[in-house]
Amino acid sequence: MKIQTTKVYTEIDRAVKKGYKIISLQGSARSSKTYNTLIWLIIYCLQHPGTRLAIVRATLPALKGSVFVDFKEIMLKMGVWEEKKCYNKTEMIYTMPNGSTVEFFSIDSEQKLRGRKRDILYVNEANEILYLEWTQLIMRTTRFAIVDYNPSFSEDHWIYAILNKEAKTYHCLTTYKDNPFLEETIIEEIESLQHKNKSLWQIYGLGQMAVIEGLVFPEVTVIDKIPYQVKHRWKGMDFGYTNDPTAIVEVGVMDQSIYIDEICYKTHMLSGHIIKELRDNNPEQPVISESADPRLIDELYLGGINVYPVEKYPGSVKAGIMKMQEYHIYVTKNSINVLKEFRNYTYMQDKEGKWLNEPIDCWNHAIDAIRYVVLMEILGQGKPNKDSLKKLMQDIY
Repeated sequence: MKIQTTKVYTEIDRAVKKGYKIISLQGSARSSKTYNTLIWLIIYCLQHPGTRLAIVRATLPALKGSVFVDFKEIMLKMGVWEEKKCYNKTEMIYTMPNGSTVEFFSIDSEQKLRGRKRDILYVNEANEILYLEWTQLIMRTTRFAIVDYNPSFSEDHWIYAILNKEAKTYHCLTTYKDNPFLEETIIEEIESLQHKNKSLWQIYGLGQMAVIEGLVFPEVTVIDKIPYQVKHRWKGMDFGYTNDPTAIVEVGVMDQSIYIDEICYKTHMLSGHIIKELRDNNPEQPVISESADPRLIDELYLGGINVYPVEKYPGSVKAGIMKMQEYHIYVTKNSINVLKEFRNYTYMQDKEGKWLNEPIDCWNHAIDAIRYVVLMEILGQGKPNKDSLKKLMQDIY
């Protein structure tokens, strides 16, 4: 199968041929940084026997849910993925037939951070790691390193203040406009940011450095898992399909705290897929869901899911958000997409840059799912009574 590449691939190729030791790939959302970096690295490893490549990200859940998924997809498309023969799942090491190895590990693995040398280093979302961690990695890299990142930081960040100013660094910037394979709906979503939040547009649209301003939830604490003492728990669910994901989260409430754990965040999910996800994760737990698709809700109900569609009302978005803001938010470290939403969910700005008391309608699929639980279980509103549930089922038929 033919693999299509973008400007990112060309930039890496040019930098390596010129002898640069560090390639710094700064870019907007959907500029194809990760995907094309992986294509280039896979081809390089296949062409250079015995190459030792390390692919690193800040946390293991983020690594498994993003860059490793892309790596496997590209290998499958190329027809060179051999899971049983070549992949050590426990160590997350893929050994190619020519002896080249690709090792995946996270920064929170202290042993591997300070472990053996490698020929090539690739740090995905390098803005998430500390400078000390970067120095530990680069001093054990013999040929060259590649880093990619969305520039959501200030001028004192080590990538800007140190890395990109070194003579051995090849620094390039790409945006979504350098990716000719994007669907029009995704382009429209990215470009809509210029009318919503200037800092988000600068980072995710233009690929330029900025600190995200106007966060709806500026203080979110990352935890290992929801404490066992949290007895009141529900699942929240927001439906998506093509471009928007179906988001399912576990939401626990205790005292003045809300605890969140990501269960599912995927596109192209049919009712059967959703039912399986819910059955595999505490199937007795009540599910409070989006109410816009009554037929899907009915299919989930008939599939044995204890689902309750939330009933929205004028002002329910603001009411749910304001109530959430009264609580301290705790999110598990495995919840990579939930954390990304909280770190990018902002208030809107008008043309003059004035902040509006209205959140943007993006980066909010999991947050909406959480809000449904808050509406129903904390505010006590939005919960359909028996008559409205009966009417809902009648409307379906």
